[in-house]
Amino acid sequence: MGQAYFLFIQGRELESKGDVAGAVAKYREVLAIVPDAADVHAELAGVFARQGRADESIAEANAALKSDPKNGEAHRILGFVQAALAGNTQDSAKGRALMTDAIGHLEQSLKSGAIDPGAQITLGRLYVRTGNHAKGIVILRAFLLSQPDYPEALMLLAEAYDGTNQPDKAAEILEQIVATQPDSLPARGALADAYERSGRWIDAASAWAEIAKRNPRTTVYASRQAMALVNGGDLAGGRQKLLEITAAKPSDVATWYVLAQVEKRAGNLDASEAAAQKILAIDTADARGLLSMAAVKVARKDYRAAIDMLDPPVKSPRDSDIESGVFAGMVEQLSAALQASGDKARSMTVYEEARKRDPQDPTLFYGLAGAYERADRVDRAERLYRDLIATQPDNSGLLNSLGYLLADHGQKLDEAVMLVTRALVLEPDNPSYLDSLGWAYFKQSKWDQARTAIEKAATGLSRSSVVLSHLGEVYFQLKRYRDAADAWDRSLKGDRAEIDVDAVTKKRDKARELAGR
Repeated sequence: MGQAYFLFIQGRELESKGDVAGAVAKYREVLAIVPDAADVHAELAGVFARQGRADESIAEANAALKSDPKNGEAHRILGFVQAALAGNTQDSAKGRALMTDAIGHLEQSLKSGAIDPGAQITLGRLYVRTGNHAKGIVILRAFLLSQPDYPEALMLLAEAYDGTNQPDKAAEILEQIVATQPDSLPARGALADAYERSGRWIDAASAWAEIAKRNPRTTVYASRQAMALVNGGDLAGGRQKLLEITAAKPSDVATWYVLAQVEKRAGNLDASEAAAQKILAIDTADARGLLSMAAVKVARKDYRAAIDMLDPPVKSPRDSDIESGVFAGMVEQLSAALQASGDKARSMTVYEEARKRDPQDPTLFYGLAGAYERADRVDRAERLYRDLIATQPDNSGLLNSLGYLLADHGQKLDEAVMLVTRALVLEPDNPSYLDSLGWAYFKQSKWDQARTAIEKAATGLSRSSVVLSHLGEVYFQLKRYRDAADAWDRSLKGDRAEIDVDAVTKKRDKARELAGR
């Protein structure tokens, strides 16, 4: 054994001097004496990994684990090698499998509690890339304790916070990055996105304006500034900004597309149609023109015209339209037109057929669930969620969505609470999930538990009209009429998504009346 140890030390010394071949030869001599020496196999795996010899590295690491399944170094090397291979493959399925394996090995390597920044940042990166955002937050925060200003870790942490629907925390991290790296376009863009998801539209508009000033030749940033202005309530300012862009660059289809949406939102359907016509005049093959035109038809309740426009491209979509997301938009408009025209069956089947063409698009998945719900087929929406949860039991978004679906329809309320609780275990303090939990409690007439959860949700989603509307409902049941009226008033001033504005207005007025007595 003394001879083997001496050879091992020689191998390390040779590698430190750059003599890789000599080091490998010495390690082979050790293994000739002690063939099951896990540490030597792991050392050899590291040598091969540092030389980019992945297959040989994997073979040696596996040999180490065969002798010692808990060998931390072997797990560490396998984690690094498989993570690198995942980043280099074009096969998405293979890449995901490699990332999953790499995560398992890196988790094993860190079980000892040893501080290993390299393993931590790699594991954090893999967690974020595979959607394990809650775990990503934990490991990245641990990494940043020893490397507090590491740019990639900060960006990944911001992405993880955003992935757990905590855009305010993401914005805090990104503000820190921008302060130290003012020329980082990715950080500035991510910050503007985080402001948007937080409902901080004025801050978002300012952030996009700064990016646009730094990149005057790229109109997309000015367009994003315009949309932020619109969403922040300055519709005239946003519209004017878009008109300025189209005047300067009249062939910019992307800006005309945004303008069409803004004009429709403002109720200027003639102007929206004119913008759609501009797109078609610039490029008749650009599906955004057709989509914009169809959206105007739906707004005008000319459902037959919208259906006739959208049926052909939805039945035979182009790859480019699927990749850009335009296909999902066309499916949404076609389903809405069919639903409004009374054809509930086809409003569902268009989504079903679309998912066959693009089964990985989450927009189409959730769109189909919504189509089932609007067609009063809650059972189908429930089955859709359950089928996917069976294959992704730790997908917090799916757990929350099914829990909210059941709660909103007053069904299986104990299970609804359990499902959302499971989601919150995976993503603690996620405000959307807290709202779902509170709404389930509300349906169970557990007013105080509902209030606690939804108040916390409303703090994180201060412009979400539906969350604030739920809060109003809770306060009303508690006979806190003044608070209910205030919550409903804030709901009407929020994003107005997913609420019946007339119904909320009537509830607010009733609460005001009762509060005044």
